[in-house]
Amino acid sequence: MYDWNDEADAERFVRTYADLILRLCLSHGLSRADAQDICQELFLKLLAARRTFTSEEHEKAWVIRAAGNACKNLLRAPHHSRRALLEQAHTVAAPEASDHAILEAIRALPHRYRDAVALCCWEGYSAEETARLLGISPAAVRKRLERARGMLKNDLKGAFI
Repeated sequence: MYDWNDEADAERFVRTYADLILRLCLSHGLSRADAQDICQELFLKLLAARRTFTSEEHEKAWVIRAAGNACKNLLRAPHHSRRALLEQAHTVAAPEASDHAILEAIRALPHRYRDAVALCCWEGYSAEETARLLGISPAAVRKRLERARGMLKNDLKGAFI
């Protein structure tokens, strides 16, 4: 469907999916730099493999699944889980203060709930479409959204009063 030798198709892919990939990576709790790395990695992977898609929906589903898998792989990587000793903590830079209470609360959700929230609430997919993308039933998607809302309600209680 697309000619990846054509610069216009490659630019269209970047314009269409860069924000989506970044949002999905950030919702997994990755830093902006890690999210940008994954975004670039997916574009290079697509161009190198010269993948073809039957429709825009197929293309978007591939992007979502590939971004989710890349995030999970990065989170499992040994260098991502290294911790500093308490004695060394004073040399570690403090994280920047964030006034994005909602995003932080979503990042704190377990992955299974975070994916459902990101796809349904941010990307506008229905429960049925989200179920297809995640490989679960629509009832499971609705239950995950219900549980995520409950967790967010408890986490954000009093933050906006």
